[in-house]
Amino acid sequence: MASNAFAQTGETPPTLPGVATVTAADAKVLIEKGGVALDVRKKAAYVEGHLPGAKSIRSAINEQTKAVDPSAFGANKDAVILIYGHGTDGWSAVDAAKAAAEAGYKNVKWLRGGWSEWSKAGLPSEQ
Repeated sequence: MASNAFAQTGETPPTLPGVATVTAADAKVLIEKGGVALDVRKKAAYVEGHLPGAKSIRSAINEQTKAVDPSAFGANKDAVILIYGHGTDGWSAVDAAKAAAEAGYKNVKWLRGGWSEWSKAGLPSEQ
């Protein structure tokens, strides 16, 4: 399990090693092409609305250590996985994206603007 022992606040970095940062428009195309969207937000936020077909992986995140169980990313390390949270201050998404890359997933995408960017763009969502 990857770990981030200290809680972080403020803006997330613009890039992460081994992870491609994408826009909401890019994310929409990735989902349409079969990419798997993984939502790290708390369950209540997920239930209110999420990207089409997104799976909540919040339960795979240890709240104390911020470690992410890599089994949440699926068995296929070549699959396109799109990780997102609330927005540019979403450190859980950073932790999850880093954990996926460190676990050997080769096509990790990060919607840095998260749900906020997706919603503002008026893109479709599910409840």
